[in-house]
Amino acid sequence: MALIDNNSNFCSMDEELQAEAVVLKQIQNRLAAKMEMGKVCLPTEEEQKVIDAKSIFVGNVEYGATTEELEDHFKGCGEIVRTTIPKDKMTNRQKNFAYVEFECAASVENAILMNGSTFRGRPIVVTAKRTNKPGMGPSRGRGGRGGFRGGRGGQQAVIIKYVYVNGPAPRGRGGFCGGRGRFNPY
Repeated sequence: MALIDNNSNFCSMDEELQAEAVVLKQIQNRLAAKMEMGKVCLPTEEEQKVIDAKSIFVGNVEYGATTEELEDHFKGCGEIVRTTIPKDKMTNRQKNFAYVEFECAASVENAILMNGSTFRGRPIVVTAKRTNKPGMGPSRGRGGRGGFRGGRGGQQAVIIKYVYVNGPAPRGRGGFCGGRGRFNPY
């Protein structure tokens, strides 16, 4: 009789575990559905080229400018889809350039004609937005292209030649000081 009771307890525990597993699976499915809704799908390279063909870069934007003011400035060029003013990651202060995406590529040509126009008291630079190419940005740390001693890309070494009036350059390690910490021309 004791064996039957133990088996019935095992059966009821097994049924409870299965019921809990069903409930947990339902909760997981609901959470997965919520997470999928919040995901942002990045455009493919081809889609990004199409978007960039309909976008402009606006330089020398005044720091207090808003997206609404920019849209108002460019509203005569065509229908605007999106206006973006990037912010600095460290200070959260907006940068002095912006991007404007239009509905069609013909609007970009109209907007480029506004190059040099005055926006909030400053002459702005308007060009067609270029498509970023991976690996073409400024190098970070080691392995950069060019530079001086593996520094940031684009830096050039500056060679300074010293002209000594009273004879040849001093000998020894350390140039002027000769490694001793003071100037000794003799």
